[in-house]
Amino acid sequence: MNFPALKSQMHDLFSVIMQAADSGELPALKEVTSFLQATEKMAMNANESWHSEAEDFLHLTRQLHMVVKKHNVQEAVLLLDALRDAQEFCHRSFKPEG
Repeated sequence: MNFPALKSQMHDLFSVIMQAADSGELPALKEVTSFLQATEKMAMNANESWHSEAEDFLHLTRQLHMVVKKHNVQEAVLLLDALRDAQEFCHRSFKPEG
């Protein structure tokens, strides 16, 4: 797994998704699906020290994918807030090994 490339892809997709939500719009299913696929790759290849957090993030992303498919803007916004919090926690807590 090319960790930096995957992390960059996830960051870019999450930014696009958050921009839509911040504008009060439902994120595009295409971007959410791509984000879900990247999150699945990240969770599958997660280091043992942060595997649990990766799985939690994946669970939230799967829920986001489901509510976007159902066109539920309110639930999507709540899940995006939770994903942003989880992302910030993970980035604060776990540094890449180098």
